[in-house]
Amino acid sequence: MAEQSVVIAGGGIGGLALGIALRRGGIPVTVIERTAALRDAGAGLVLYPNALHALAEIDTSLASAVRAAGHVPEADEVRPIVNTRGVVVTTDRVGELARKFGAPQVSLLRTALQSLLLRYACEAGVRMRRGTSVTGCTDLGDRVEVGLSDGNTTTAAALIGADGLHSVVRRYLLGVEPPRYCGYTTLRGRSPAPALFPHGFIVTADGIGVFAAPTGSGRLYWTAKVAAPAGVWPAKSPEEAWADLLTLLSGWHPALVDVVRCTDPDAPVVVTDINDREPVADWSRGRVSLLGDAAHPMSPGAGQGAGMALEDAAVLGGLLSRTANIPDALRSYVRHRAPRTAVVVNQSRHRDHVVRDERGEFSTHDTELTDLFGWRADFGQATE
Repeated sequence: MAEQSVVIAGGGIGGLALGIALRRGGIPVTVIERTAALRDAGAGLVLYPNALHALAEIDTSLASAVRAAGHVPEADEVRPIVNTRGVVVTTDRVGELARKFGAPQVSLLRTALQSLLLRYACEAGVRMRRGTSVTGCTDLGDRVEVGLSDGNTTTAAALIGADGLHSVVRRYLLGVEPPRYCGYTTLRGRSPAPALFPHGFIVTADGIGVFAAPTGSGRLYWTAKVAAPAGVWPAKSPEEAWADLLTLLSGWHPALVDVVRCTDPDAPVVVTDINDREPVADWSRGRVSLLGDAAHPMSPGAGQGAGMALEDAAVLGGLLSRTANIPDALRSYVRHRAPRTAVVVNQSRHRDHVVRDERGEFSTHDTELTDLFGWRADFGQATE
């Protein structure tokens, strides 16, 4: 076993970011990823200032590359919040975030972010094992034995589960517990930006909402939230789901509908039932811990799923790079991260307006959200 080596279950955003952070600290890393190759999905995401600060903590060059890969708002840029008739109700002043928080928001394709993380991880020396998944683990006190889907085992000084909502590593730590369905499905795609709303838009109606943000070069990604019983929309083919969504949008302003109608045919609509879990106070034991959705899955209500995973990676990577006592580092990591992520899980639920009676629109200037954007890694606090 390589001294202080770490195995990461899951090669998504959080797992790769942690791998980069650990390699910057000189720690050998192996990422176990069940998919054989990176897939091009139609979804995009927004990284808010706190996520950019986390990326810079991990690797300043990576943070710069992420900015270049997506859309960074100009200082005076706004995202309109409109009604279904296309009338602007108010605006979200997204361009002001950089001045207020020392970093902008960046909207980009998820595939673009994932590709950058993978490139930086490989260049940093992260070992990738694709087409394999973690099936279990045994903490032997001085090391962890990790079971793999190909029948082999590997050992490491620590195992970090970044393996998502249905994490195998979480099951080892916290037992079997079904996730909580949030009451709605998301449909996601990408399309040309309309002339009327080149910087995207936000619209919320009864049981449905659409968010669109630019990804650069005159294009944007869109996400539709639809209130529905669990399993109804994922049972449809991507083509059926797309057609049924257009039916739901009939009567909306044509520019809004056309964003969905003109979805790229070579990137099928992604349909996902949204789940989260009740926050827990501890997700580490011995030499095993969790990161990102494996630890604190949340709805997209506050747009912070990727941001929280990147913050996790920055904090955990820093702690493990600063001490040889891995169990202590993992305990410090949870003490630092659990309170913050619990707040974000609950804020995300509060903003799931499509499943609540009252109306509301997401704004990056809401007080609760701006409390999140100024985050910086505080390792002094984390190691108290």
